[in-house]
Amino acid sequence: MSEKDRLITLDKEQKRQEEKVKKIKEKQLYKQRCRIYDDMVKKQKINSRKIKNAPKDAYISLRHINKIYDNKVQAVFDFNLDIKQREFVVFVGPSGCGKSTTLRMIAGLEDITAGDLFIDKTYANDLHPKDRDIAMVFQSYALYPHMTVAGNMSFGLRIKKFPTLKVDENNNPVLGINKKAIKVLQGQYNNLNKYYDSLTNDNEKLDLEKDLNEIKEKIEYLQTTPVEVYENKHLPKEEIRSRVEKAAQILQISEYLGRKPKALSGGQCQRVALGRAIVKNAKVFLMDEPLSNLDAKLRVAMRSEIIKLHNALNATTIYVTHDQTEAMTMATRIVVMNKGYIQQIGTPIEIYNHPANVFVATFIGSPAMNLISARFVKEDVILPKGTTIKLGKDFKKAVKEFYENEKFSLTKELEELEENFVEKKEYEEKIKDIEEKIKHHSTKILENDLKKLQEEYKLCLESNSRRNYLIDALEKINALDLKKEIPVIFGIRPEDIYQANRILTDEEVSQEFKLKVSVAELLGHEYYVHTDFEGNEIVSKIHAKTLVNTGDELNLVFDLSKIHLFDTITEKLIK
Repeated sequence: MSEKDRLITLDKEQKRQEEKVKKIKEKQLYKQRCRIYDDMVKKQKINSRKIKNAPKDAYISLRHINKIYDNKVQAVFDFNLDIKQREFVVFVGPSGCGKSTTLRMIAGLEDITAGDLFIDKTYANDLHPKDRDIAMVFQSYALYPHMTVAGNMSFGLRIKKFPTLKVDENNNPVLGINKKAIKVLQGQYNNLNKYYDSLTNDNEKLDLEKDLNEIKEKIEYLQTTPVEVYENKHLPKEEIRSRVEKAAQILQISEYLGRKPKALSGGQCQRVALGRAIVKNAKVFLMDEPLSNLDAKLRVAMRSEIIKLHNALNATTIYVTHDQTEAMTMATRIVVMNKGYIQQIGTPIEIYNHPANVFVATFIGSPAMNLISARFVKEDVILPKGTTIKLGKDFKKAVKEFYENEKFSLTKELEELEENFVEKKEYEEKIKDIEEKIKHHSTKILENDLKKLQEEYKLCLESNSRRNYLIDALEKINALDLKKEIPVIFGIRPEDIYQANRILTDEEVSQEFKLKVSVAELLGHEYYVHTDFEGNEIVSKIHAKTLVNTGDELNLVFDLSKIHLFDTITEKLIK
């Protein structure tokens, strides 16, 4: 065999081994995911039997919401959020971050794997979408092409039946026993009874007895007390017409009510989709990237239209987008998501001025925050080429507190993960068992079995990426000497960099830096100026009153009160 053939054979063998290892890791990972899913479903079954008390101050409440698909891939992790009435909350993040999945769970279009959802004090996990009193606007307009604008807007009202008070010939309310409510309460009572039988803790049993007695009293009251009877009826045609005309007036599409969708522009189609939601008089409006199909100019116009509409209707709105400009301009509160996790919740100004981590800092804001690798020593930050910026004692204190808190939280999470890592424990028991057998009677078969198990055990540990991250992060944090230099990420937003002769802040600023312009982007009223700083390109916003050209030298200063330091290990904000 020639040297070339030998190398080709070795390369093929290496690829086969890599493929084999990859398949074993995938198998191990799938096994872990299946176990997590089964545990979650089991806990949710127990949780669903308990009495549900809605949070007092929240109109919509999501408590420990998780979503795992049939292929055992988790899309949303432990989502917690309370939304007050009349809030405009925006879920923002890149594609695949779980924002639309969360919205669809609120709408009832996706099942909740685990967690509790409350809408207007009502436990909504098992409520049918039509019973949640929500209106949804989709990314695609989803208009019926054969119907007019009026037909599209009224279609939902025409097919749905609404609870209507039943009256007699004298227009007096008809009274009767509410059998449906009794049936629902009886179901709750039976579920709680089963849960009660499974309990071993006397205190928990005592608390549950109170709930059981309370439900029993309600059932007895409803069985003996006649109440007003409601029946499901279609809305009168006059009511439907009135709602459609009112919505069309609000959206300024009254003149298009007789047209079909093909005769409308994109913006008009979007207004019709909004109108279809408005006529429902719903408690909650859910909007899934409704403006993404429109051009830039129309998107700006429709943004203000939706905000006006939200305020006019006194609605509670949840809006999903990947566009950070929409999030910043429309929201009362923003929920930033990435890879299924909430990264930060806050008002636009809170998230902009105090991003929780590097991801939020770079995702929110245009242009993104300038980030530079640096070192923190005592009270100073030292940049790559040795330039020192003095920060102050509060940064030194913040660094110490940050790493103490991180050590505690990461250690706690790792301990919990190890405690629940069933597959790891199973391998350890099998390995221990074979090692004991080898001590008494060693054979080649047992030794081969041990070797195979040890390899699988190693791959099992490697397949758990979260465990690997926690171990690695803790090792790096424990290795830090806070009395010496610490690697950090230095951050400053473009608008917090000023020309030395045009400082727009009363706060303390850094020393001057003479920087050469590599690119000057004119946007009319301002420039986005790209300069080289300590071997990194940074962007600053400069007012257009000063003429800036490529190759010019500018004297720039940093607003020290707006400097951010991020940890290089976890990428979280230190201060």
